[in-house]
Amino acid sequence: MIFIASMVFAGDFMTNGDFEEALSNGWQQASGGSSITIDRATTYDPDPDYEAQAYKGAGSGYARLFQIIDVPTTDMDFSANVKIYAYDNNADTLCWAAAALFIEYYNSSGTLLGDTRICMMTAPCPWNNTSTRHLIMAPDSFWHNYAFNIGDELTNLPGIIPANVARIGIALYDTTAHTC
Repeated sequence: MIFIASMVFAGDFMTNGDFEEALSNGWQQASGGSSITIDRATTYDPDPDYEAQAYKGAGSGYARLFQIIDVPTTDMDFSANVKIYAYDNNADTLCWAAAALFIEYYNSSGTLLGDTRICMMTAPCPWNNTSTRHLIMAPDSFWHNYAFNIGDELTNLPGIIPANVARIGIALYDTTAHTC
């Protein structure tokens, strides 16, 4: 399960990044499996503002709330107030769960170059750091603010040439794998 209060890019490139309007404004949804919830409410955080949730319950599948935006440069600041929680109570050691805020990097033709994942996961989730993926582990399931410059973050991804990044995707993502 992932909740998010608001996301901000310098220059305010996102549409409805604070979720104060219906999710149909600026956001797309994708899912697979059952027990999926993608919504927004004012009750996820003690403040009166809206937050969004992407939740995948029992059984294999995923919930994804996302948008992809054109960016003129990677020298831009990003911040998000996020609550991330991943839990799997299946006793089989092949099953796992993960939740993340994805920051995805695309070229001008829409090809995914790599991503940053602010995440929580259970073993044996196969996500790992690579030259095109950077994992930032959530320390717990409480609200935290994550803020960084996208250009600086790309130094953690040597497999991505920053000059090739023309679009950035933001996604709330929750997944479970019960292949057992």
